[in-house]
Amino acid sequence: MKKVLFLLIALSTFSVALLAQQANPQPAPEPTINAEGVIVDTEVIEIRVDAMAPVSGFYKNKSDTFFVTGKYRFILNEEIVQENSEILLNKWLKESK
Repeated sequence: MKKVLFLLIALSTFSVALLAQQANPQPAPEPTINAEGVIVDTEVIEIRVDAMAPVSGFYKNKSDTFFVTGKYRFILNEEIVQENSEILLNKWLKESK
């Protein structure tokens, strides 16, 4: 049992030591100075924006986003307005106390 435990600890220590090796960083390319004395970076950075562009040739009709006005029927008369205003006024008075 002790041998198995010792081998297990030794193997785990060895694997941790292998994984913890220092990486060799690659040096960045040196910037160059052109004839005007301007420092020019020689590294090329490529940014692709074609993946962010919207699909061309696709048109969404405005009627797809517009709700039909005749679908809803709003009835406003003096009684309904008075009832709702009394309810809202009473709520406001209770909350303001």
